[in-house]
Amino acid sequence: MDSKISILDRLIIEGEKFSFDNFCYKDSAYPGEFAGTDKAEWLEWKTRVKNIVCSFMPDQSSAVRLAVVASGVVTKGYGPDNFHRAKSTFLTSLKNTKSVLIEDVYGELKLEESENVSPLLSNKIFVVHGHDSDFKNDVERFIHEIGLEPIVLHRQADEGNTIIEKFEKNSDVGYAFILLSPDEIAYTVSQSELPEKSREIEYRARPNVIFEFGYFVGKLGRSKVCCLHKGNVSIPSDLSGIVYKKVEASIDSQAYAIIKDLKAAGYKIKV
Repeated sequence: MDSKISILDRLIIEGEKFSFDNFCYKDSAYPGEFAGTDKAEWLEWKTRVKNIVCSFMPDQSSAVRLAVVASGVVTKGYGPDNFHRAKSTFLTSLKNTKSVLIEDVYGELKLEESENVSPLLSNKIFVVHGHDSDFKNDVERFIHEIGLEPIVLHRQADEGNTIIEKFEKNSDVGYAFILLSPDEIAYTVSQSELPEKSREIEYRARPNVIFEFGYFVGKLGRSKVCCLHKGNVSIPSDLSGIVYKKVEASIDSQAYAIIKDLKAAGYKIKV
């Protein structure tokens, strides 16, 4: 429940930052008077709000109805009033959803969560990551939003265990996301005497990420491991048969493909 509320809080904070001056490209004929095409940030926020509200709440709830109404407000070619109406209605939808989650007075709360249809596997999703905290947080956010439980090792209790013991204890998951980010620079020993500019360097993920990558491929099988890579990181060549997905600014660009993979792995995603 707390994770859902934190998602709503983030969306509310993000939404408050939009204004008539920054949500769209200006109309070339009447700059400052009428709105142009939506910017990607506003379009992404609107889409996420509607999807989240619809996944948390039943179809006939006031929050879902507000989100649907807000989505139908046309802003392009209109003045500030339409934008403010859309923004205000989206925010009201989010706040209504948050209120229902905190205290379900009218029995509106949608209790369904995503589930794994296989009784042998867990709804926990392990997140293997390097030094890119934004990448890790973005993936955690996405996993929460589709109703599953992200497991990030440093957030779990130590209980006096060594790192490897802690890792093994928390690896009882049904799926794993491996995040490859360019955290280290490497080159062969033969190039160590060359001038720095002459070396053929590679940007690599941390060794522990590669170790855990192989661990989960062995434990879960290739179909239950999703490798996401960002930047110009080197891709391991000896893990054949793995599907790699390139992430740009946000994991949302790969959301459809990831959800499709999760469904193929046996998950019933409530989105």
